[in-house]
Amino acid sequence: MSAADKGLAAADVLTCLDRGQAVLLPTDTVPGLHARLDRPRGLAALTALKGRAEAKPYLILVATIPEALALASPLPPPAADFVRRCWPGPFTFVVPAGTTLPPPVVTPAGGIALRVPAWSTLRDLLALSGPLASTSANPAGQPAPVDVAAAAAFFPAVPRWNAVPDGGAAMPSALVDLTGGRPLLVRPGPLPLPDWSDRG
Repeated sequence: MSAADKGLAAADVLTCLDRGQAVLLPTDTVPGLHARLDRPRGLAALTALKGRAEAKPYLILVATIPEALALASPLPPPAADFVRRCWPGPFTFVVPAGTTLPPPVVTPAGGIALRVPAWSTLRDLLALSGPLASTSANPAGQPAPVDVAAAAAFFPAVPRWNAVPDGGAAMPSALVDLTGGRPLLVRPGPLPLPDWSDRG
């Protein structure tokens, strides 16, 4: 196996993102294709690689809870407390957008999907890259790959990170709609959703 087959170091991944490229990153759930929010070329690359309708928005991976909440409209205190109990972790929350963000990550109703991943190494990368648009690393209509090798088979020309997650969940994150103020589970994930009524 060549050095290129093993993927790139974090510094090289950051350079690719800065240049407006899409990159393949392992995560604590399933591998994903990612691009910087402030690089239109990278966001366009995600759409081209996925081969899906532009109207379907990408989720946003963020390094910290405060940074994630800063992208949203102010949440009611119970909802803000709830996401703090769930993050970092495999839970993606759809919330009203609170700032100007590129169209590929905003729903027609003005929502955004946010997640703070559990894997600390990925959060360290996000702290340097800034929030990233993210989508599972499979062409539209194909099942999500469970590891980077399977994802790379779909996208062999996409730069990929050489980091290895510590026990990835091998399934997409839970998708939870919080736009109504209370959690509505849209898609189950690797972990059960915490009890909304538990304020402990």
